[in-house]
Order: sequence, then structure tokens, then C-alpha cells
Amino acid sequence: MALEPAVEVLFHLDDPEPAHRTVLDTVAATGTEGWTNLAPVPEPGAEPPARNLFVAIFSARGPTLPLATVSRSGHDDDRLSIGLQHPGGPKALDRLAREGLPLPAGWLKVADHPRRGLVVTVPVAEVSAAVDWLLQAARLLTLGPLPTQWSARRYAP
Repeated sequence: MALEPAVEVLFHLDDPEPAHRTVLDTVAATGTEGWTNLAPVPEPGAEPPARNLFVAIFSARGPTLPLATVSRSGHDDDRLSIGLQHPGGPKALDRLAREGLPLPAGWLKVADHPRRGLVVTVPVAEVSAAVDWLLQAARLLTLGPLPTQWSARRYAP
């Protein structure tokens, strides 16, 4: 049985304020157990084609469309864990730094894997900056055009 989001909010990439509010609500309301996913919403009929099984198994890239996640780090340390599955391939943090989007001071890399994606911890006080960074990173690491309509789905198990 799939877990249904407690809240789903649509937003436009040029106006991420609804995503900021949803993530802030997640951080405030769910303690260490909830999370928010941020994902593009393709127009009906414009979904990317499914990758064939061979490419999915042996490729050094993640999904065609990015998926960002924000949650508490799981520790009582006033940090968030942010993640981004992306199609950008290996060494994504190096590529982002070259493109002018380095990790800000105080943010810590946990993982940078070509298929499983990026995981970074961020101080809770910088939650809005984390959302903006994730959306910009998704733009830079996606190989083709991104849909401009996105959803913020808050999960509270």
C-alpha cells in the first residue's frame, strides 16, 4: 500500500513560496518522522519516456526527472537532511560548484552518488535556502527542459 501525502501543494518554479511554506510546516509539525518531496509535474502527454531496463541497471545516472526531499536529519541536532535524485551523473556537487552553486558554509555532504543522488545536511534555520538550493540544483543537473509546474508533497507517517 502506497503512503498518501498529508498535504500536496502545486507551485511554479519561478514562485517557490508554496514549497517553502510546505517544508516549513513539515519541519515544525512532524519532528523527526515527516518529510516533503518536491517533484516536477509534467503536462499530460509530455511525460519523459520510461528508461529501458538495461539503461536503468547499468547507467551512472539517476531518474530522468529530479526528486528532492527535505526531512529532519533523524538526530536531535537541529539539522535537516536534503536529498536530490537527479539525472546529472557522477560528481554532481563538483559540477554544481563549477556552475556557481557550491554548498554553502555549514552544509555537509553526506553522499554524492550518480544514481542514488545527493544527500546534504543543513542547519534547520536555513530551510528556505535549502529549498531554493535544491530547486536550482535540480535545474542545473537535469539534462533536458524541466516542467515549470511542481508539487510539494508533505508526508507525516
